[in-house]
Amino acid sequence: MQWHQVLAFVAAVTPLALIPGTSFALVSQKVISGSRHDGVLVAFGTICGLFAHATRRALETPRFRRGTARLTGAVLVAFGVRTAAA
Repeated sequence: MQWHQVLAFVAAVTPLALIPGTSFALVSQKVISGSRHDGVLVAFGTICGLFAHATRRALETPRFRRGTARLTGAVLVAFGVRTAAA
């Protein structure tokens, strides 16, 4: 990837990351029930997740896809076990 392609990718992804949606509702809920700091942490985590997902999709190759599919499956299983245990 050349620098102008990376710049175009960042320019295309940034507005998508800033559009309000369910993440906005989650941040609002954390601010109302917790503190402003909690809301900032949730917002930062959401933005990191969005950019990580977008970067993964941009760099996707068959080999990379297999590795991330396994990792994603493992994370989802871990979240399920953690939720069931709570």
